[in-house]
Amino acid sequence: MKTLFISDLHLANDEPRLTEGFLALIERYGSEISTLYILGDWFESWVGDDDDDPWLNTITEPLKALTACGVSIWVQHGNRDFVIGQDFLDRFGGQLLPERITLVEQGVTLRIEHGDALCLSDEGYQAFRKMSRDPAWLNHMLAQPLEMRRQLAAMIRMKSQMTHANNANNIVDVDPDEVIRVISDADGMLHGHTHRPMVHELVGEDGEKKLRYVLGDWRVDAESQAGEAVIAWWDEAGLRLDTFRF
Repeated sequence: MKTLFISDLHLANDEPRLTEGFLALIERYGSEISTLYILGDWFESWVGDDDDDPWLNTITEPLKALTACGVSIWVQHGNRDFVIGQDFLDRFGGQLLPERITLVEQGVTLRIEHGDALCLSDEGYQAFRKMSRDPAWLNHMLAQPLEMRRQLAAMIRMKSQMTHANNANNIVDVDPDEVIRVISDADGMLHGHTHRPMVHELVGEDGEKKLRYVLGDWRVDAESQAGEAVIAWWDEAGLRLDTFRF
């Protein structure tokens, strides 16, 4: 059985092709995988686990069937859905992960995270990240009425669309020194966030070769409505990137 990694789907109830793509992935590969990792920005925005939008059921019901068959589903926070909690994941039997973990498979050790914490030169975002991860800030935000949170999320999303904030050219890339520091004695790293899918070869502090695998965001061509994403598989053949088309 395989382990599947995805990130940066940016699902939203007014982006039906992205939702269709995610459901197509589950249908196509659900019987082949033992574990699914969603490494952040699963949703374009998240207003709280009390969100009762019926659209979310189209996401959770297929996942509930997947976990009932024994598939483990692990979710990390992204920079857009960092308030997702275990209450939401309980709807389908998923588990919330820390924002940085270490996995060991087939004798290979990898650091796994969303990737936004690696972009140190984006000082404005890093200041917001620090503030928004504070429990007091989170509790205050989640205490606001649901409809108010929805309106705020809609305003933020509109601003993001106007500034093309999800375009790779407008996302600050990772800091190379921070990558080496985080990888440390591991063999490599897997992350998303930057929307720049690629495998990078690095030289660690110990002089050994390290690999940094970058997942891709989910994209839909405006004219053809064809979608694709760069995902990752990990099995006895090793870790590799792959293109999923939907």
